[in-house]
Amino acid sequence: MRLVGWLGWLVGAAVVACGSAPAPPAAPPETDDDSVSAADEEPFDASTPFIPRPEETRAPSTASYEEAISVPEPIDVHDDRVQLTDGQLTGPMRGVLGRCRVPSNAKVTIKTAVQNGRAIGVTVVVAFEHPRSVKRISNATRRAEAKTSARIVKCAQRAVRAVTWPPSRRRDSFTTEF
Repeated sequence: MRLVGWLGWLVGAAVVACGSAPAPPAAPPETDDDSVSAADEEPFDASTPFIPRPEETRAPSTASYEEAISVPEPIDVHDDRVQLTDGQLTGPMRGVLGRCRVPSNAKVTIKTAVQNGRAIGVTVVVAFEHPRSVKRISNATRRAEAKTSARIVKCAQRAVRAVTWPPSRRRDSFTTEF
């Protein structure tokens, strides 16, 4: 009988030991001040208002290239404003005619004036090249080319005005030929 009592006690102790929850982790020590370290959270300064970049808030310009450059830009000998490089100006123009469906015999020239990261003036000129053997172009061909030219101009202007360049307060201008 002693063996059965001892086994019962052993089984009961095992059940109690397995069924008990592990000890809770030690709580971090409390500090007297409620400060939070800078690594944990950046402080929020409500006195500084959020100001979006100008190129994101302005509506695209509808001015032509000629209108944009007709306004004189003040230039100073000590002007230290950033001027964009040729690569920065022409780089965003690479795929601008991608959706405009330009015929292979059309030459497109885009004159662009840029300031504050946006186009402030755009002029698009479309010229159709014809083989030298063609002496006279029919009126129907001229009408079709005029209609195609208007479509390309509208598409290209919309595409160029949607492009963003690196921000620069200085007015830059360039011509791209496709």
